[in-house]
Amino acid sequence: MTDGLLTWAARLAPGEVVAGALAVNLGLLVLALAAGGLLVRRYGERRVTPPPPPPDRRELLLSATAVLLNSAVGVAGWALWKAGWIRLTADTGLRAVAELLVFTLVMDGLMYGGHWAAHRRRLYRLAHEMHHRYPDPRPATLFVLHPLEVAGFGGAWLAVLGLHEISAAALAGYVGVNLVFGLLGHLGVEPFPARVRRWVVFRWVALPMFHAGHHADPAVNLGFYTTVWDRLFGTVDPAYDTLRAAERPVLAGGRPVA
Repeated sequence: MTDGLLTWAARLAPGEVVAGALAVNLGLLVLALAAGGLLVRRYGERRVTPPPPPPDRRELLLSATAVLLNSAVGVAGWALWKAGWIRLTADTGLRAVAELLVFTLVMDGLMYGGHWAAHRRRLYRLAHEMHHRYPDPRPATLFVLHPLEVAGFGGAWLAVLGLHEISAAALAGYVGVNLVFGLLGHLGVEPFPARVRRWVVFRWVALPMFHAGHHADPAVNLGFYTTVWDRLFGTVDPAYDTLRAAERPVLAGGRPVA
């Protein structure tokens, strides 16, 4: 099946690729907003950051720009694949799962480094400050990024893909992983109950409240998928492990969250 999809993708005309990339990224935006809205309504009593104000025009514009730029990255990836710079295989099963895990961990390290750099004063003012103008996240905040950040993430993604072949299934899986972690980190609520948050795996795998804690205090919790790099370089919130075990964690430094 994967072989057939790759053959089909290779035969697409550029215009079809552009239309398809736009449709996919618009669909991801709609899916994130719909799923995020359901989770916020379902777990509203577990809010960990204050409720955000109504969205403003800038949020809508930045979200639309992110969809367009992410689509452009997808088209660039297709062109690089057609030119042989990116190599995709039809592997599935355990091999694809292993590739997905390795690719996610590599991107996690790169994104931590990029996020740390984005918080240096000059770079912060240039781009990343835009995202932190919205300290009380909502699902749409995932897409509220300066265009330079969207392009930077897309460029890093394509660069890693160019270093080593990967299965198309693992690549598709990573798109899903990135969307899920990004969405959960911008809910402003914690869907997982305390008994689950206390599991050992969540000492290392980032919970939704981990990135929400970064919005509450931009000096901590710079990682995305794991807490590994924050623990290694001392940027994890010192109270994080205590908070994740609490029945009702509050991350907003005393600001009311309900």
